[in-house]
Amino acid sequence: MKPEHKILVVGCGNANFSEDLYDAGYKNIWNIDISKVVIDQMAKRNFCRKRMKYEVMDCCNLKYEDNFFDVIIDKSTIDAILCGDNAFLNTALMLKEGQRTLKEEGGLYIAISYGKPATRSFHFERKFLSWTLKEFIFFPVDYKTEQEKEEKSHYIYICTKNKEWKEVYQ
Repeated sequence: MKPEHKILVVGCGNANFSEDLYDAGYKNIWNIDISKVVIDQMAKRNFCRKRMKYEVMDCCNLKYEDNFFDVIIDKSTIDAILCGDNAFLNTALMLKEGQRTLKEEGGLYIAISYGKPATRSFHFERKFLSWTLKEFIFFPVDYKTEQEKEEKSHYIYICTKNKEWKEVYQ
């Protein structure tokens, strides 16, 4: 990621994540969440971060044009969606919209999840998506047992949009 990139944080919630990005020099940040209460709270809390935007929006139906963002960050939004009704359909819609709104030249979809590759990877590899997937795992440094290590690990899924995305996008 570069400081000048346009970044979308889907399902931003009320975490400090976007604020930390902004304070680290990434100023072009759009934050969306389905909750108006959360968006209002965050917009008020971050009024001094003038270039950061907050909008009430469903990540399964983004209101942005094709090829708009350089980076989309999903910080456990996929985990939340997979706990709800129509989980696989809504996950597919979110990823499809993410792919559509990412720039063709190196657009990145970054998902940070508690979900292991056995339960997440196939969502990123559906036939209507055209990107290259890389997977990473981050283990906690302060675990006491293997079970605790397993429970506290994070999985990072990085999808780089392919140029021929429209050929498979339906």
